[in-house]
Amino acid sequence: MNRREFLSSALLTGSALAGDRQFNTFCEGVFGVAGSPADTPDSATPCIVTPKEMAATPISALLYGNFIELGFGMQVEAMWGEMFFNRSFEQFSPYADHSIGYQDLYFDRKDRKKGYKTDWTKEDWYHSGYQHNAWFAAPGEEGPFHIDDKSTFIIQKSPVLDVEIRQVIEDVRHGKLALEIINRERGKWGALAQQGKYLRKGEIYRFSGLIKVAKGRIDAEVRFYPQGSWDKPIVRIPIRGITAEYQEKRFSFKNDALDGWATFSLWIPPKSSVTVDDFSLMPASAVHGWRREVVDIVGRVNPKIIRFPGGCFASFYDWRIGVGPRQQRKPEPSYAWGGLNYNDVGTAELAMLARQVGAEMMFVVNLFHPKKQKYMALSPDENLPHGFDLLQFTDLQQGAKLAADWVAYCNRPAGTHPMADLRAKHGYHDPFNVRFWELDNEAYSWFTPEEYASAAVVYAKAMKTVDPGIKIGLEIYGRLFAQSHRKIIDIAGRYVDFVADRRDAEAGLDTVLQVVRDYNAQHGTELGYCNTEKQFTENPLLDAENAREYNGPITRSLVQSRWYYAMNVLRQYMSFQRRGGAVTFVNFNNLANTHSQCVMDTPKEGAFLTASGRALELLSRSPASWPLQLEGYSASVKDEFQVQAAWDRERKRLVLYVFNRTREPREVVFDLSQLPREFQRAEISMLSADTLMVKNTLKQPDAIRRKDTVETMGRGQHCRVAVPKYSFTQVVLN
Repeated sequence: MNRREFLSSALLTGSALAGDRQFNTFCEGVFGVAGSPADTPDSATPCIVTPKEMAATPISALLYGNFIELGFGMQVEAMWGEMFFNRSFEQFSPYADHSIGYQDLYFDRKDRKKGYKTDWTKEDWYHSGYQHNAWFAAPGEEGPFHIDDKSTFIIQKSPVLDVEIRQVIEDVRHGKLALEIINRERGKWGALAQQGKYLRKGEIYRFSGLIKVAKGRIDAEVRFYPQGSWDKPIVRIPIRGITAEYQEKRFSFKNDALDGWATFSLWIPPKSSVTVDDFSLMPASAVHGWRREVVDIVGRVNPKIIRFPGGCFASFYDWRIGVGPRQQRKPEPSYAWGGLNYNDVGTAELAMLARQVGAEMMFVVNLFHPKKQKYMALSPDENLPHGFDLLQFTDLQQGAKLAADWVAYCNRPAGTHPMADLRAKHGYHDPFNVRFWELDNEAYSWFTPEEYASAAVVYAKAMKTVDPGIKIGLEIYGRLFAQSHRKIIDIAGRYVDFVADRRDAEAGLDTVLQVVRDYNAQHGTELGYCNTEKQFTENPLLDAENAREYNGPITRSLVQSRWYYAMNVLRQYMSFQRRGGAVTFVNFNNLANTHSQCVMDTPKEGAFLTASGRALELLSRSPASWPLQLEGYSASVKDEFQVQAAWDRERKRLVLYVFNRTREPREVVFDLSQLPREFQRAEISMLSADTLMVKNTLKQPDAIRRKDTVETMGRGQHCRVAVPKYSFTQVVLN
């Protein structure tokens, strides 16, 4: 075996240390500097770092992106500060079967007729952020958690009193329905109630709602009770002077009584009837409507760019229903996924979240097509009825104008465009400056490749007329489009700025990157490349069998919450890094919840990083910019053990990675003798877990351990790093 073959083999197979060194031992002495090549221990893998850079441009500052989708997986709902479920009392649209089946909720995914699981509480991914709390006549209970295609989440009659609630269509102010509360009791008050309110001591809560009485004038009362008890309320707030005309009633109260679960209830006197609509309950600490603890956790993830509002949801989205005062926005069904979308979160709300965490924004534009009137599609071979007549999404020219108006609403200065003036009227004088725009999602569901490319030209021209500085993305993923990506780029390439792909890392990635380079060289363009919606394992069910540490049924969603999956995130981002700036950004799919397919979970009691969130928290702050070649070694994304080296942006600090997803501890000696400088200080960050199937939870948010230390280096040109099994280590040398 020659030297090159030895180095590659050593890094691919690794060299086991005697015994399993514990995590803290690494920081106490296993890291070190050897004075000469002779000091390299026999047990360590040698690794010669060369000054040759692997890419012509540095790793993109936007590489570590993320993705929020409305209408799917309780992403926005559980991140948002609104505490009421179905706050305007609408008829709940059933979830689409593909929405449920996609996340392993079918009893038998091969037989959809068996339906999907109605009780989510037993699922590995479930937490309180997925609650669908019913409105019920009180005193009473919301009943067990149950979802099927007939669920209404309205429990009409109290089991204790002659009190009834019912949806009505008369004099509706928000959505299509309001709710009437009828108390037929002669001497007792009755109520409308909803459970599932997690209260924190010291927090101020703000209520608003429209209320009117059937006749006369009455007083009512809002009470919060400890959940499960009607004995003694923790707070009582009078609602005075309710008349026959809707009035918006508002109040705030400071909760000093309870840390925990409570029931909200609106009580009316005997022999009275009131109608209510457009309720809201939010904590005063919410940041532009987002839960404070959620904003803090998003900041820890540190996404460089956030894609919104989908996903499949974006293909049936009209941005105009998500702007302006929230009481004027109309809830509507989620056409792609089923369920109800309130439109409380729209353009401005995403802009405010992005501003809080320092992220760029990318909006996905709905490309109109006649096929969208009746059907959505999960693949070119599978058309599914969405159950609505969406004639408004069929005219391409109208769609292009609507997209251009969205650009103007976001980016034009007030006074220069009617849509910019509308934004200012909505309370946002300064532009949002949204740079990145993607032309639809999974457009192969409706368009042929040629149709899509031609439609992209129409949209891009209209949008850039409004703002020539925006960056527009062209889809080239999906079976039909992937076979014709050269044709799509040839037709539309000079009108757009990047291609949006979802190719697996390395398997076809370099081929597409070369197509983009060739096109740029031939046409003098600067097309970029990105992965707009990346999932970080190609076959999680098969891969999970290799983990060996978990006894029980393996599902897609179970794997996605584990350290096993997060280590896929780490090694695939290492692969993207090796291509330097050729990859502009990669959006992790998804930001929150989504049945464990996320970097953060947001139960009502708090928020925490998942295993993948831990990985991105570290990677998104890595100074690695200029990846360096290692002599005699070339990593593959599939390697269970691999190393990497890179300069920072200024080529002053050296960043070393050691990725070890094997069952054994490993040791590597980095030979730095070819580099033009010496180092005195090492900043070490390590992520590790006892098994690959460990996951973070609200009670154990640090099951995936992180330890950060600083070491002073002695003189020498060799850096020895020992790591435990199932770990990822970053060493930054100064």
